[in-house]
Amino acid sequence: GDVSPSKKQESSVGVVNWSVLGKSFIGVFIAEWGDRTQIAMIGQHASQPLIPVFLGSVVAFFLLTLSAVGAASLLNGQQLKERVVFGFSACCFAFFGLLALRD
Repeated sequence: GDVSPSKKQESSVGVVNWSVLGKSFIGVFIAEWGDRTQIAMIGQHASQPLIPVFLGSVVAFFLLTLSAVGAASLLNGQQLKERVVFGFSACCFAFFGLLALRD
């Protein structure tokens, strides 16, 4: 017999799910508005040309988002404890804080 994909499978293969796209855009836009990264890019553009600053920011944010989506794909279906996630985040924050202090 011929097996056709379910509606859920169809929406994830070759078809844009506009609802998810919109929610992702709004979530990131609101979360990042006024963030330190945005302020840093304003400061960087004050002393450097617009196009290289813009393109560098876009590529960096794309790679960060891609790595987050990749990590989520790898962890899909895993039961993560909130304390473990917070602990890992705290260690990363402390590590990058120490690197910033060193500079």
